[in-house]
Amino acid sequence: MCTARLAASTSTFAMSELAAKFDVETETTQLQQDTEKEVTPFFIKLDGLNDSQLRHLRDVGLVNETGYDVRLLREKHVKYLLTGLANLSAGYSSLDASRPWIAYWCLHSLDLLDSIDDDLCPRVVSTLRSFQNETGGFGGGPMQLSHGAPTYASCLALLLVAPRCPAAYEAIDRPALYKWFLAMKTPTGGFRMHDDGEVDVRGTYTIVAIAALCNLLTPELCENVAEFTVSCQTYEGGFGGEPGNEAHGGYAFCAVAALQILGKLDMCDVEALKGWIARRQMSFEGGFQGRANKLVDGCYSFWQGGAMAVVNAAENGLSGFDSAVNEFIPEVGSAGDAVDVSKTAEATPSAGGLTFDQGLLQRYILLCGQHVEGGLRDKPSKMRDYYHTCYNLSGLSVSQHVLSEVSDRQREILVSLVPFHSPHLSNTTARYAPPPPHHRTACQ
Repeated sequence: MCTARLAASTSTFAMSELAAKFDVETETTQLQQDTEKEVTPFFIKLDGLNDSQLRHLRDVGLVNETGYDVRLLREKHVKYLLTGLANLSAGYSSLDASRPWIAYWCLHSLDLLDSIDDDLCPRVVSTLRSFQNETGGFGGGPMQLSHGAPTYASCLALLLVAPRCPAAYEAIDRPALYKWFLAMKTPTGGFRMHDDGEVDVRGTYTIVAIAALCNLLTPELCENVAEFTVSCQTYEGGFGGEPGNEAHGGYAFCAVAALQILGKLDMCDVEALKGWIARRQMSFEGGFQGRANKLVDGCYSFWQGGAMAVVNAAENGLSGFDSAVNEFIPEVGSAGDAVDVSKTAEATPSAGGLTFDQGLLQRYILLCGQHVEGGLRDKPSKMRDYYHTCYNLSGLSVSQHVLSEVSDRQREILVSLVPFHSPHLSNTTARYAPPPPHHRTACQ
């Protein structure tokens, strides 16, 4: 049974059967029950709809014309994402320090949809170059403080457009960036997010990932980094932002990806980690929650699903950064206005090599995550946004491609995603000279 037909044939649960049974009713349990009720209509049997209801779904493009297969609204998503790379409304002024992130979310999503326009690339380079500081790193905008998060987003956005606009490679001031990385490093092996800022595994991942892509991953930079990261693993099996914190999907991905890039994933308790991630997949909704006793959210399709993909890839012998990059990138076919989800897999929802239900995750993303006008969201009651569009599509790509059989038809759905970063960055490191023999060389 294909993924789409699974979705089409999912029965509508009676509310009495749907409601989870709790010994003690709390605000948390009520919110969970409300969320299950919210998504239930999206799992209705499509072949049980009347003609007018089915016609509506076909008119908006969500269901194909000849059957009951749910479709990825590619062209609508592309159109929505392009608005994020144009003039934004005044409502976005509160996100002024997140301008590199908006650029990255949109470009990464367009890359997954194989739809980056060459004409965009010079403007991306000129804009992001203005966010870079002479002392190294990128801020959220011109003359803003260098910070690990916008540095990560800026560098990835530049490297995404670099194959189309080679000036993007040179836009990153690598000597200054390396010096800034070292300045952010603490004796414990962690990294501050900014000067005098907090130390957590976000800093570890953002710096390690960009250092690897820019060929700056030196022994000096890596010293004690894995040890600090492992110290953030909790009794639950996941990772918190710093030692003693509650396990959280975003931090778990940062920790797992950083350890894998460093070749030190085996330093953590992998079995406990897998169990924690697997328990975060919601049994009814099919998507992931970020923490225990929280609600499903489409963005964790990648933060949790991607973390599991990194672990499962390592278990299958893809232990190095380069080997994982090479494994996860097939050729990408062209696609039309929308693509039938039936092309993703002709199998049961449990098909695939990942330790979670890949079919149920795709069902949640495609039925509950897609906005009919383009863009994706946390859950049906939430607004679409660029952040959730990026990470829903990323989770969809991981669940379709990583350690799964990929047919020619499947390649038309989404570009395959490397769990560490964007898909077309496999040759980036080779574009840069090797790192200096000792960090003092870069600091002079």
